Amino acid sequence: MKAIHLAFVFLLAIAGITVFVLISEPPTGATGVAHDTIAGMKLGGDGAARLATIGRTPFYFQLGVIGFAATLLYMGVAERRRDGALRVAILTMTAVALFIWYMLYSGYEDYLATGETDVVFGFPVPTNWMFWGIWGSFAIFDLFYVVAFRRYFLPKEDEAEFAALVAELKADEGQH
Repeated sequence: MKAIHLAFVFLLAIAGITVFVLISEPPTGATGVAHDTIAGMKLGGDGAARLATIGRTPFYFQLGVIGFAATLLYMGVAERRRDGALRVAILTMTAVALFIWYMLYSGYEDYLATGETDVVFGFPVPTNWMFWGIWGSFAIFDLFYVVAFRRYFLPKEDEAEFAALVAELKADEGQH
């Protein structure tokens, strides 16, 4: 399957999930529940009840987003430069992002089911996965882009060809 087709599949999945959520019934207490003692204040309510009408769609939505982002990064490399090392790097980064997302979401589901979670570095475990893991996993993608920029995204010979083309176009403009 070509990368562009895979990107399209991810977009269709993301769109399908979005439509499903939009046409689902709003959960009970979606806008909060009244506070027992403070008039006009609302509480978040039951997290499991808020997910009852849409189930695990947030989980699958993020899987689609991660896959789409990885596919776009891969498509940002010219086909002639897509080698085995690039594929391994992108698959590894994607696997890390997927693992972190799984740990965050499953930790949150466990908390909703039991009402208990461990605290690490002063935060609940799912919060740590969000705080350190989510941005960190995508920072790996960014770091790869920076480190591998000259090898995959804009090698010096491609930049020189581009500069020559611009110079040629400017010379042609001067003649007309």
